[in-house]
Amino acid sequence: MFSWIETLWEKMSGPGMLTPEEIEGALHLPVLAIIPHLERRRGLAPAQGSMMRRVDLEGRWRSRLLVHFPEESPAAQAYLSLVKELHDRSQNRRQKVWLFASSVSGEGTSLSCMNLAIVARRQGIKTLIIEGHTRAPRISSVFRLDLEPGLTGCLNRSLTVSQSIRRSSFTDVDVLPAGRSVAYPETLWGTPAFHRLLAEVRSLYDVIFFEAPPVLLYTDTSVLADKMDGMVLIHQFGRTSPERVEKVLQKLGGRQDHLLGVLLNDVPVH
Repeated sequence: MFSWIETLWEKMSGPGMLTPEEIEGALHLPVLAIIPHLERRRGLAPAQGSMMRRVDLEGRWRSRLLVHFPEESPAAQAYLSLVKELHDRSQNRRQKVWLFASSVSGEGTSLSCMNLAIVARRQGIKTLIIEGHTRAPRISSVFRLDLEPGLTGCLNRSLTVSQSIRRSSFTDVDVLPAGRSVAYPETLWGTPAFHRLLAEVRSLYDVIFFEAPPVLLYTDTSVLADKMDGMVLIHQFGRTSPERVEKVLQKLGGRQDHLLGVLLNDVPVH
């Protein structure tokens, strides 16, 4: 258990809250980061369109990006600690490509990748996000980036990564967008083109965050885990049961050794 997690937990926890040790005991996994709930920042420009949408989903996500929060905020510091851990592994163990996935949809995998990348860029770390959830891409929408040619374009059309990477103008983060949707994306992860892509991004960046689909909904993660240097499981506080995490471990099987631990997301602040 990292001491910085204990310190942050003392600031955030209130009566009746579970301790980090209790959470680790329930999930049977180390807690790598405790991310407090990010309150939506008001006053940001709404999305434009022919009709004003009642709910601007991209705007809601965009308002929770760390570009709108001070570097000394609890959330920024929590993300920073994990970034330092992953960067240290990149420098000392050559572990550069990290798979991020949740058990089910809506636990904050996309937001976690975006905010980790924002923090890493602030530290001068060469960072790339690969939008691997090609069935439901959100990162490119939030960052206002074109989907194509993207990841699937690289794999299906033999384009180089450098031809397909896009930089977000307001976060300064490099992203390989998902690309055009394909019927069975899990078939792409075992191809020679995917191996070449991973080799290329390793040569260009210090840390790569690969956003994967939910483990319990699709088979991609079981295939991808063998291709990555490690995996971080995103777990939304109070939403997903430990039983679901246990199902994730069962589905990963022998690939559990790739799992570094859990990023505990959206923890209420008291």
